[in-house]
Amino acid sequence: MADKADLKVRRELLDPNFDGYKLSLDPLPTYTCKFENGIDLTTLTEDQYSYHHAKLFGVHNHLHMDPWNTDIIFFIDKSWGIAQALSTDNRINICGKVGTIPDMNSQSSVTGRLNASLYFVSEDMAVVGDGAGKLLLYYTGARNTAQEWKVVFSNDPVEDKAPFLLVDAVLHSVDNTHKLDCLCVHVVECDSEQKDKYRATHLTVMEWITLSSGDKTSWVSERCRRLHGRRPYDYAALNKEGSALILGAEADFVFEYDSLKPIREEEPMETNSNGQGNTGPEYTWSQNAEEVTAQFTLPTGLTKADIYFSLSFDFIDFGIKNGKHLLKGQLFRDVEVEASTWTIQNQRVELTLCKKEEEEVWSQVVVGDNRGEMTMDPALIAQIHERLAGLTSDQLNPDPEEAREKPYNSQQLEECDVFPEDSSTLMRFDGDTHKITHKTNTGSHQFLFSAPLDKDKPLALCLRHDVDGIVWQPENDCKELQSPWHHVSTFNAFGYVQASKQNRRFTVCAPDCSFAVICDMWRLAYVYRQPVAIETEVRNRKNGRQINSVAKQQVVSLECSDHIVGIQTTSQKLYILTESILHAVKINS
Repeated sequence: MADKADLKVRRELLDPNFDGYKLSLDPLPTYTCKFENGIDLTTLTEDQYSYHHAKLFGVHNHLHMDPWNTDIIFFIDKSWGIAQALSTDNRINICGKVGTIPDMNSQSSVTGRLNASLYFVSEDMAVVGDGAGKLLLYYTGARNTAQEWKVVFSNDPVEDKAPFLLVDAVLHSVDNTHKLDCLCVHVVECDSEQKDKYRATHLTVMEWITLSSGDKTSWVSERCRRLHGRRPYDYAALNKEGSALILGAEADFVFEYDSLKPIREEEPMETNSNGQGNTGPEYTWSQNAEEVTAQFTLPTGLTKADIYFSLSFDFIDFGIKNGKHLLKGQLFRDVEVEASTWTIQNQRVELTLCKKEEEEVWSQVVVGDNRGEMTMDPALIAQIHERLAGLTSDQLNPDPEEAREKPYNSQQLEECDVFPEDSSTLMRFDGDTHKITHKTNTGSHQFLFSAPLDKDKPLALCLRHDVDGIVWQPENDCKELQSPWHHVSTFNAFGYVQASKQNRRFTVCAPDCSFAVICDMWRLAYVYRQPVAIETEVRNRKNGRQINSVAKQQVVSLECSDHIVGIQTTSQKLYILTESILHAVKINS
């Protein structure tokens, strides 16, 4: 398992000359369409008082876009009708109701009801969660027409018919069988056993539901998997093959149930010849300023001919022929191939890697490989102490009268500098083995938003790195020692910008990452464009530095006082849904 998948940012994409966002007063063309029936909105009740509940309600988006035709958008009205709107170059129209969520009278009165949600899984199929416990699969036909949607499957997938929020759905095929994987989320109050286990009063529960069909008309429930998290999630998405779940949260989620495969407890440790647990490392390694050395112990009887060795400047494959890998994967840093070597003596093998950058300290030999134990070289320890000598003192506050600046004050922290109580993680679960195949501690890289960049891939997510917003795209497939998410774009200073918006409700970016949008709870939306090269000479008034590109900020002010309840964007347009009006804003021509 690749325990860690590092968030490596291609720093060359960051603009060192970024000079901030310049407010543009150029108005953005905005078209509106009012509807009479209003939006179906569910609010928190007295029983839904936990942080888990607040997250589910706070981030729900009531506006839904068709990924196969981005000029068509949908919302669910107060009568549980699925309303369709069509956007053209200079107007937006409500085309009418294309479907209805059944049993409104009984389902809308369910205790603990959540908001209804809608996901499109193919050109002619959609999935709806009514928020009251029902999962519905619709045949939509061609959605660029007013064809009425038909319900082809309806079920209560969650135990005790509990209300849930549908957060993702994917349709795929396995051996000529169609499979639909849905991710349903709900919150439960912990019993006494769970309180002791999770140290929490409530749990966020992920229900991973799988349906199957041979002809797309008759569907059966095939599998149910369940995960628990003691903290709410920030990001959740299935890969498009329905084989993996990617989760970002302030604390780990764990598998608790699978209707097809039992959840295996942690496997017992391997034992040595004395029957005692073998808890030691599989190898040891050390380093100095010039090289990294790793030592391995082999089974008896092996010779030099039984070892294979392949090395490039950033990748190693070293092991026993027809046996186990001793080391395999991406090296922590680049090495000099010709100067690196290995030797064997009896059962001991020693690998020496020559560092390309001297004086650089490695924290691992291979990225994500935690089987080894580092032993510190005395010379390296002395070198580290020497570097730290100027930063330490025997006194807690030496020479306080001579200090030019006041001591550090935690009240100087801004919102964007405050980290969660728990260490946030990004995890990729294998749906069959229940194991975490990839995991990285996002730490201070706070979650900013998620957005669909490619309909054939999971949602992209944006994390804060320093003050910037870095966009990561998870992949559907990935090898064990490769990162399952990669850096695709950067929004300069966006982490800092978002933290300044105290009334923000939604954040999203365009599929081509040409702009990002922050929406307040009402009236205002802020558009932040990527830097664009300018032809005329412009200089910074403070330092005189020449500016070669300008990033514009534009403000959209809606002529209504309703709360903003949904937002979607294409590379050309921004759609904003309030409680009674649908707005289309032309961003790019």
